[in-house]
Amino acid sequence: MLMVVKNILNNANFFKSAVICNLKSVFEYRLSFIIQSIFMFINNGVWLVFWIIIFKNNGDNINGVNFETILYLWSIPVISFGIAYFFFGGVSNINSYIMSGQMDSCMLQPKHPLLNVLTSKCNFSAFGDLMYGVVIGLIVVKFNILEFILLFTMGMFGAIFYLSLEIILRSICVWIGDTEIIARKYIDTLFITFSIYPENLFTGLLRILLYTVIPVGYMAYIPINIMTRFNLLSLLIVLISGIAYLYLAIFLFNKAMKNYESGNTISMKS
Repeated sequence: MLMVVKNILNNANFFKSAVICNLKSVFEYRLSFIIQSIFMFINNGVWLVFWIIIFKNNGDNINGVNFETILYLWSIPVISFGIAYFFFGGVSNINSYIMSGQMDSCMLQPKHPLLNVLTSKCNFSAFGDLMYGVVIGLIVVKFNILEFILLFTMGMFGAIFYLSLEIILRSICVWIGDTEIIARKYIDTLFITFSIYPENLFTGLLRILLYTVIPVGYMAYIPINIMTRFNLLSLLIVLISGIAYLYLAIFLFNKAMKNYESGNTISMKS
């Protein structure tokens, strides 16, 4: 038990150091960082205006969906995206590192290679998503700090799903070849797209898929229900499903590393 705690603390310290290092790189390119963040904030705002127009023309309730639901949809999943890709932006490098043999430098580090890859960079524009989600989140909970803490916690759980799916889709490139297009299409076209539309719009087989193949339900829909009608069982479902997806992602990544062929590229990792 003591070793487990010690390992967790060591990884936490490593993560803190990686975040500080990435933030230093952000400040080196502060203008690019600010511009990307602002444009991402504006991009998300345009979608919210779109929903405002829809509700203005069709009433306060559309098929059981109200504007509060939309605010939650544009808060929790957006916070999840921001956390995942700002702090763990290196996840998008997994398949390219494996395919090019550049994973060597990560495998030579004392920490787990997956943690090394995930923290190798941050996505500047994702900070705009994170800030947007925080602002909308504060608005929808009417600046209630306790409710906001719960909302942000849901966002952290959601980040696990983003990262897990990316790790899974990119790790399998060891067996099927470069999965860059598959990963991008799956995350952008399916996962993100469905996460910004109300659950009520989907029925039948598609709804089942949103809780299995495309686990948007655990990342967006159940957390929204928790925020509006708190239920401890639902909270446990989100937590357990997140751990299950993360375990599967780490398992597949470790399996991929056993089949990984070194590219003999030894380089210093800054």
